[in-house]
Amino acid sequence: FPLVGVAMKQKEAAMDRFINDYRQLVGMHITYKTGVREMFQMLQKGWAIGLIMDQDTSRHDGVVLDFFGRPTNCVVGPASIARFRDVPILPIFITREANGHHRILVHDAVFVEKTKDKQEDIRRTTAELMKIIEAHIRRYPEEWFWLHDRWKSMRP
Repeated sequence: FPLVGVAMKQKEAAMDRFINDYRQLVGMHITYKTGVREMFQMLQKGWAIGLIMDQDTSRHDGVVLDFFGRPTNCVVGPASIARFRDVPILPIFITREANGHHRILVHDAVFVEKTKDKQEDIRRTTAELMKIIEAHIRRYPEEWFWLHDRWKSMRP
């Protein structure tokens, strides 16, 4: 699948180039998380958009849901984009095999129900996606490499 990798621009320009060069080596097109218009254009052309969902977003941009029994702010971009463009969301994970190889796990497609309540449609779909992510982490806890504070925006 042609894949658009959505990245956060690194503060250091040389590091940003270094990371993106490696992403592009495997055929990814890179856009930054501010490039929503470009994401829509690429979707229209048949590209898949790769978004990472286990991020803590600002309190103004996310939706508060339970994650491992604690309320946290969750990214709504995947559900918002999927609802707007009527495209499915494919939760995908990569896990390590005992022999050193990796296996790509592709879950069933998640579709955003389109009712008159746009915000609830997005909240409900995001909650479903967070449950899928949490279940994967519970199954492979040693593989959840996390450098950020997942619950930071929930503190006063």
